[in-house]
Amino acid sequence: MRQSSLSFRVSVVLPSYNEKDNIKEAVKRISASLGKNLLEIIVVDDNSPDGTWKIVKNIGNPKVKLIRRMHERGLASALARGVNESKGNVVVWMDCDLGIPPEEIPRLVKKLDEYDIVIGSRYVHGGKDTRANWRVFLSILINIYSCLLLGTYIKDHTSGFAAVRKEVFKKVKFPDKGFGEYFVELMYLCSKRGFRIAEVGYGYGQRKGGLSKSDGNLLVLLKYGIQYCLKIIKWRFTI
Repeated sequence: MRQSSLSFRVSVVLPSYNEKDNIKEAVKRISASLGKNLLEIIVVDDNSPDGTWKIVKNIGNPKVKLIRRMHERGLASALARGVNESKGNVVVWMDCDLGIPPEEIPRLVKKLDEYDIVIGSRYVHGGKDTRANWRVFLSILINIYSCLLLGTYIKDHTSGFAAVRKEVFKKVKFPDKGFGEYFVELMYLCSKRGFRIAEVGYGYGQRKGGLSKSDGNLLVLLKYGIQYCLKIIKWRFTI
């Protein structure tokens, strides 16, 4: 018998690097949104120079766990570490810059009554991407490319916001290499294994504080885009 959302114990994984302006509010809003369903918030911090890890360490919330990585860097590896160490029967991950509203988490978790994986999507009904038009255009191009080449019929392959039943990771290893392309690979692997995937539309906004690591730099985005495209070709013919 499948568990209902009432019995879900949720682990939320937050990768962080120089997020001192956002982390306390992110933790507070996640806690308020999930209430009794929240088991833990795992902040995986890459030894942020701005002292994000110090703020997390001093929050004083017993449900907040800090993993401070001294000699590792990278989004995918940080998320993999958090997911692998999570204790909940549901794992949610998201950025902690508040561009993704924490209040959307319960909507994703509730859909796990019917699905194994629920993606927070900017490109399905009810979704919205408020970034600059050129940034949205590049994102949509990558998603169309992914859909056509991989045949997964997922509208937001680059979401980075999802709720997943923990049992999924008994059959699919969380990718630990690269940047945002980990999400494309993970969803492709899960689709190939026959897991049920749904998308829930939500409004993606601008980060609340601090500086983006990539959004304002066209050359960086083009570099990532080429990297994504090459890896997608590789996955299509090797997985």
